[in-house]
Amino acid sequence: MIDHDAAPTPLVTRRLYTDESVLEREFATIFTDSWLLVGFESEIPEPGDYVTRRMGRDPVIMSRSESGDVHVLHNSCTHRGTQVCKAAFGNTANFRCGYHGWAFANDGRLRGMPGRRTNYDPDLDVSKLGLKQARVGSVHGLVFATFSDRVGELDEFLGDYRWYLDRIFGFFPGGMEVHGGAHRVVIRGNWKIHAENFSGDGYHLRIAHRTMFDLGVMGEQAGATKGFCVSTPQGHALRAQYVDDPALVDTVFGYPEEILEPARRKDLPGAMEFRAASSVIHGVLFPNAPLITTAPVQFGEDATGQTAFTQVRVVTPIDVHSHEVTYWSLVPKDAPEEWRRKSYLYSVRQHGAASYFEADDLENFRRIDAGLGGSGGADVPLNYDLGIGVPLGGEAPFTGPGTVVSQDFSEANQRNFYRRYLEVLDEVVAP
Repeated sequence: MIDHDAAPTPLVTRRLYTDESVLEREFATIFTDSWLLVGFESEIPEPGDYVTRRMGRDPVIMSRSESGDVHVLHNSCTHRGTQVCKAAFGNTANFRCGYHGWAFANDGRLRGMPGRRTNYDPDLDVSKLGLKQARVGSVHGLVFATFSDRVGELDEFLGDYRWYLDRIFGFFPGGMEVHGGAHRVVIRGNWKIHAENFSGDGYHLRIAHRTMFDLGVMGEQAGATKGFCVSTPQGHALRAQYVDDPALVDTVFGYPEEILEPARRKDLPGAMEFRAASSVIHGVLFPNAPLITTAPVQFGEDATGQTAFTQVRVVTPIDVHSHEVTYWSLVPKDAPEEWRRKSYLYSVRQHGAASYFEADDLENFRRIDAGLGGSGGADVPLNYDLGIGVPLGGEAPFTGPGTVVSQDFSEANQRNFYRRYLEVLDEVVAP
């Protein structure tokens, strides 16, 4: 195995979390020159369906046109810049600006302007006045977009991480879809705290989430486990933890056999080796899309029996001290309805905005923000040495690509995240 830590440890200063000029630079680079996750095709299944989101500072509309194509449109009228869509979701053929009445089709084309024949030059080229369109790409129903021409194609941006997305979101033959809609909440703390936590931080579990172990919610994860951290040069990261039991080589926790058996027959190379016996898989799509799949054993008297869930998030900065989180729960399309409902229930109870786990994490994010304030420790860098110089463990059960580090408790992924972050930021911000 390659020791990921042959690369230098990045200097992560507190200024990266507290300086508004750093955030301005992030909006201009990190959130501009990346493919950002906007949503899911299953959120807009019918022509005319739309949802409104944010890409960095840009308000956008993700819509499905009459042709069935998915578009991501800048939610800003080309006349005076007014947001043309105020609703969080809906269905419409047109978006009409509430200021001067310009009307745009759900594919972004300008369809009408009050007084077009009497108040404008007959030769005005309205084809150039449509809503700005982002470049759009999709992987297993995950919709990505970018307004930048400087970033390469989506496949290039995902790189080796695509292998892992295939085995998480493409594991079941029928695919996966959003269940329960999107949840949004504003959280105290810099957005990077949230992203790096999901990138591979297993070190905090038994401290910050001790109650979950004491209550038995963690199930097999509380027993003998082994873990691996995976990272790619694009900044993407993943931590996969497994129950150390050879008898579980064909077991994926928390799914009904009726949907698990078709997944076994699908014969996606390396899929069962990657998914079988995993107690948790979590990571982050650089820069700001955390994901997790796990299978708690209980969540109250109305929710017993080990049930898997898959959750995806997007964390978007508001200012240096706060960020917005959008949560989605995903379920296999072919799963029984009762199981889908239960999976969603487990997702929101363990990792929803008001859940047990989230209460622990969000309190720590708030305390980090409070601790980083002021000038007394501004020159003290944060420490990311966990795992450096520590012997690596055994071989991973999967043979996926990327840099695989056989350490369960490691900050290899966080170090990789910040190397890529500083590279895209295009300057190492001085202490």
